[in-house]
Amino acid sequence: MKIADGIYLLDGAEFDSNMFCIDNELLVDCGSGFFIEETLAQMEEYGIDPKKIKMIVITHAHFDHCGGAKEWKKITGAKVFVHENDLNALETGNGVMAEEYDAEYEGVKADGILREGEEIKTKNYTFNVIHTPGHTPGGICLWDEKKRVLISDDILTPDGVGRSDHPGANEKELLNSLRKIKKLGDIQILLPGHGAPASRYNPYAKDAIKKILEKI
Repeated sequence: MKIADGIYLLDGAEFDSNMFCIDNELLVDCGSGFFIEETLAQMEEYGIDPKKIKMIVITHAHFDHCGGAKEWKKITGAKVFVHENDLNALETGNGVMAEEYDAEYEGVKADGILREGEEIKTKNYTFNVIHTPGHTPGGICLWDEKKRVLISDDILTPDGVGRSDHPGANEKELLNSLRKIKKLGDIQILLPGHGAPASRYNPYAKDAIKKILEKI
């Protein structure tokens, strides 16, 4: 589904995370790896060439977001990046919670780490990395201030906020991260880890996000 100029949602099947392809250069999250053929079919439908993807960003190292990272790295030839606090989980599987999906996880070597304030640029977008721990220690959001686009990981979706009741999560950090997001101001397009994106084409989701942040 096309969300905005250069932004495509590769929506997750079953429990998989959403994946977002930006300007056919940046792939955000990789799902579990169980539905790669379906995602490749979506890419073909949208005119996305996997071989042109240069960078893969993992918003947090849970299996439903990173399980497919090793295979997507092979398919695209892109470099994989993650926040330093989730690096160990991504590479070793310690904390990715693959067991909750009755799956085995084969770690993937990261090509680089991301820190607060770093920029990720594509043809049409400039995203700043925002460290948003709480759901995992190394959770991140990506924010294009000029275009008011937020890729919000699992920490904020139209259905609510991320869980903080599993190993590695922290409720206090989660609330602080949500307050950091609230300070961003008006979010025109929100691209969540699960569920429908919020934009002017989906005003109900935008209203839901606004109400969630008002309570923080």
